[in-house]
Amino acid sequence: MIRVLAFVLTCTVLATSCNTNDDPAVDIAPNASDISGSVFLYGEGTERTSNEGMTVTVENTNPVKSATTDANGRFLIKDVPLGTHNLIFTKSGYGTFKMFDIAHVADDRPTAVTAIPSLGTLSTTQITALTALTVGSEVTIEATTNPAGNTGNSRYVRFFLHNAANVSDVFHTVYSPTLVSRSNPFVKTYTRTELNAMGFASGSTVFVRVYGDSYWSNQYDDPGLDRRIFPNLNPTTVTAASFVVP
Repeated sequence: MIRVLAFVLTCTVLATSCNTNDDPAVDIAPNASDISGSVFLYGEGTERTSNEGMTVTVENTNPVKSATTDANGRFLIKDVPLGTHNLIFTKSGYGTFKMFDIAHVADDRPTAVTAIPSLGTLSTTQITALTALTVGSEVTIEATTNPAGNTGNSRYVRFFLHNAANVSDVFHTVYSPTLVSRSNPFVKTYTRTELNAMGFASGSTVFVRVYGDSYWSNQYDDPGLDRRIFPNLNPTTVTAASFVVP
């Protein structure tokens, strides 16, 4: 009789222990969830292209966390560790794009990246000649492109200016917006007032360099490098031209 009682007590203790460990009321805080978003993809100009096939990667994750966009440009990256993340957007033929400081916190739904980037392909526009001439109170810059821009085939270019001869997309004081070329050479005129407003004093020498770009340039500000990145520039260009500010 004593042995039977001991057996019953032992089973009761084990059952109680098992029930405590399996208690569904005990919540464990999640340490990962999903990130969702979408993109719009374009060619070199304003024409839309297929939205699918762009890889979106969470930077510095091990194992790598990434997803590929579908036909609608949507992506869903599964089981991303909670925290603040950077996203890298890549696709063959496209310039890389980045988004920084995405706050990814615990939730019962994916973290939605609400900003939808419009991303374009790498520029095929090459700069083959560049001149700058000061006349009166204006400076005229002419950039010859290949292919040539015309009314039926718009090309896109971007200017970078600096007081140093080694001006580039990395080293510059001022950069222009994307400029549309529908003639060859493309002609851009700056007035003395415009150049002074850029910080270039009258009488100083300014160097300008021009690159082919795409309408959607995939440009972004990199806080680590403390400068703007222009991923879609065509590196085929010529030596910087110089002029004296009137």
